Amino acid sequence: MMIRKICSRLGTRAPGQQWRKGGLLGLSLVALSVGLIPFNPAPAAARNNAYDRCAAELLDRQLSAETVALACSAALRPEELSECVVEIDRRTDILAEDALTRCQEVRRPVELATCVVDISDDSTEGEAPLILDFCRRSLLPTQFSRCVVGLQNQIDLVTSQAMSVCIDTRDRVGSPLPNFIPGREPPAPTRTSPNLPST
Repeated sequence: MMIRKICSRLGTRAPGQQWRKGGLLGLSLVALSVGLIPFNPAPAAARNNAYDRCAAELLDRQLSAETVALACSAALRPEELSECVVEIDRRTDILAEDALTRCQEVRRPVELATCVVDISDDSTEGEAPLILDFCRRSLLPTQFSRCVVGLQNQIDLVTSQAMSVCIDTRDRVGSPLPNFIPGREPPAPTRTSPNLPST
């Protein structure tokens, strides 16, 4: 009350009145800049749609609309499918069509892309289809690529030799644990006969 009297005698406004007018303007500018009031919500919704992103990324790779529609609609995780194709197409000499075919065949398309890109970094140009096939065949593509790259770093092996060694699926268990207790005879299995009516 005292501030208003002093301000009215001096011919100025009370600080509360200035704040009210400036505060509303400032608050509305902050709300707009933070994004509380969206300008156009449609692009944000489209970015969150995995199928939209898949289709856009694959169309950017010059794949046909029909191929893109079939691939993205059939994918369980369409964003991973498109990421796989984009990475392989962008960072290797493998065509997008070939990458799409292989990325559709695996359970872990992003790991397939990592495998292909990692191994392709230290290989010759003609080995790309072979690398793509080996990475597709591997159950753990990231581990497979680590094996290939690691062996090539320490041993003078060509890429095909390193991949053949690392993909070897023979059982590597040295000695499985016994399923019996030494020095004791296992108890004989008892079989109960079902109560069936005699005919």
